[in-house]
Amino acid sequence: IIVMDDADIDLAVDGILWSAFGTSGQRCTAASRVIAGKKVYDELATKLVSRAEEMRLGNGLEEDTDVGPVINKSALDKIHAYTEIGKDEGATLLTGGEVATENGLDEGFFYRPTVFGDVEPGMRIAQEEIFGPTTAVIRATDVDEAVQIANGIEYGLSSSIFTRDINKAFRAIRDLNAGITYVNAGTTGAEVHLPFGGTKQTGNGHREAGQAALDFYTEWKSVYIDYSGKLQRAQIDTVENPAP
Repeated sequence: IIVMDDADIDLAVDGILWSAFGTSGQRCTAASRVIAGKKVYDELATKLVSRAEEMRLGNGLEEDTDVGPVINKSALDKIHAYTEIGKDEGATLLTGGEVATENGLDEGFFYRPTVFGDVEPGMRIAQEEIFGPTTAVIRATDVDEAVQIANGIEYGLSSSIFTRDINKAFRAIRDLNAGITYVNAGTTGAEVHLPFGGTKQTGNGHREAGQAALDFYTEWKSVYIDYSGKLQRAQIDTVENPAP
């Protein structure tokens, strides 16, 4: 998710929370990176941490739960291993970074929503798929650098930009190397009538859903039918140049 200096910060925080921590971050479209303009970086990080710490962990089937468990202990251990990797690489742990065990949570596999700051684009927590409730906040000077950072990984499924500037939005749409781009919305969720899939190491070159899903199962055949009684030569004969 890219958050430009002119963005609605509260809206961006809503989008990040849903994209990074919804479904406990266990989506292929989860937002494991937030690329923030340098003027809004501090405000965004502060609000994101505050809201993340308010999120309620519990049974994912209950309406008052914000973050449910991850799928199993192996996933829990992997997520925590990435927390340690992030700290070892020099990123600042702003919140979370631990297994939650209070109030019966030790009976499941719960991990606190985790936010890292001072993250460099080349760090592993900004390059690899964690598949858990963890996100890394990265600084960018302008939209060009933000897009460059966003594109600087091997995956390219879902992307997003928060901005009030339509020119920046369309530049991101054009230049982000991803199968999906949202403007002023989070990265998770998909409309069934639109093609779903990614670029680079994400996906297999095909798209799911929408017309693309029908195309995948369709074998195209080109058919020419001519009852003119004259041989019509493709790409040669036209109305101005009829067949002899």
